[in-house]
Amino acid sequence: MILNEGGNVFKTPDGQDATQRINQADVEPTLKWLEKITGLDHVNFMLGSTGIKPTSGDLDVAVDKEKVNKDALVGKLKAWKDSNAPKDDDRSWIAKSGVSVHFKTPIKGDAKNGFVQTDLMFGDPKFMKFALRGAADSEFKGQHRMIMIASVAKAQGYKWSPTNGLVDRITNEPVTKDPNEVAKVLLGDGASADDMRSVETINAKIKTDPNYENLVKDAKDYFDKEGLKLP
Repeated sequence: MILNEGGNVFKTPDGQDATQRINQADVEPTLKWLEKITGLDHVNFMLGSTGIKPTSGDLDVAVDKEKVNKDALVGKLKAWKDSNAPKDDDRSWIAKSGVSVHFKTPIKGDAKNGFVQTDLMFGDPKFMKFALRGAADSEFKGQHRMIMIASVAKAQGYKWSPTNGLVDRITNEPVTKDPNEVAKVLLGDGASADDMRSVETINAKIKTDPNYENLVKDAKDYFDKEGLKLP
């Protein structure tokens, strides 16, 4: 699972995007409004660049899969939709894909402000906040950080999963989901989770490693295609 920021699920009848980018100042009010429908805490479980960057293409939030399931959440969203837009097709407001439930969310709870797509992503929220985090001072997106971690992990015989954490590449046995332990395994003794907060901090930590070029090979290949360069 890679965090694809800005993927538009909802379309208008003529095929145009039914949702828009949201300003940073509107993120919290919008999520607080959504909390009244879902009964869940969304403000404290924002993922990626949600609420960090000046604007966001969508709202990515973690949902604890041990406390609520997709069908229950969809039921709450559908109840609101049936009360407020009874003639609309459910699919124009709510969709499911992979680990996520998507909701066409009125910005600040008012359709006059337009709509933003909210991606409610099921998993272990505490781990997801580390695995899918973004950084305000980074030129890279959350998905680029994921690719960087995966590149460093692959070069050392591991796989990186935002769901399962660090996994042995050959046996598929889990190694660790503890953020600080992940940092030590991938970046070396003395590294901590904070060293993994962005592409830039990861790069700085491994820059002097004799195996540096191999560690970043996959990441560099991917970034080159997008016109991005490592610091």
